[in-house]
Amino acid sequence: MPIVLNGYLIIESQINIDKIDIRIYNMTIESHDSVVILFLEVKMPKDTFYNLPPEKRERIVEAALKEFEENSFDQASTNRIIGQSGISKGSFYQYFDDKKDLYKHLIQLMVEAKLKYITPAMQNPFNHDFFEVIHDMNEAGLRFALDQPRFLKIGTRLMQDKNHSLYKEIIAENQERAFEAYRALVKNAMERGELRNDIDIDFTAQIIFIMSSEIVTLTTNGSYETLTENLTEILDKLMNLLAFGIKKTEGKND
Repeated sequence: MPIVLNGYLIIESQINIDKIDIRIYNMTIESHDSVVILFLEVKMPKDTFYNLPPEKRERIVEAALKEFEENSFDQASTNRIIGQSGISKGSFYQYFDDKKDLYKHLIQLMVEAKLKYITPAMQNPFNHDFFEVIHDMNEAGLRFALDQPRFLKIGTRLMQDKNHSLYKEIIAENQERAFEAYRALVKNAMERGELRNDIDIDFTAQIIFIMSSEIVTLTTNGSYETLTENLTEILDKLMNLLAFGIKKTEGKND
């Protein structure tokens, strides 16, 4: 499901996300008013940034998107962002602590945008067929990637450099929380008789989590064109592998 950043968390659908500071809610089978969203605990820009006129905030964000789309985090230039957005260096540091603070703000915007895709697909996940939920989850993520190519490039670059301190700070430290959402889905599906009762819940959840998290990077290498041409095929391959495995069954593929 995730296009470029992994991590899912069940939250109350009524949560206010104008300024995302997502708190963890327990994912339980009894919770029927829930959505699954991309989870990141994101540090906010300073209040001075939100006090700016919307068009000025958008100009800064646009300059940052362009810079991080074209360059890795380490190669991205704060000076170029400042120049493109038409603000002074002093003003920049009134809005953000540093380049990383601005980068995390872009990740926050990605979370907000992705939520709009995820929510319709993930209402009451425990009330639906397991494979339907996983399909819809991944389809929402893929369509988000398709509609947001700039986020696709930025996120893919982050996901590919797993040794970078920024990856560890943003992604790796939250994976355990993310995994728990998949574990709950697998456990519920087993109890409903949708999955074999002899599978290891943790191992299965971890494999599905990794496959879903890496699907865009693995199948397209972050290429917008490849994703555009092969979205349905990519999704079908994933679901076929999850549902039927790779072992040859008698009477098939003869």
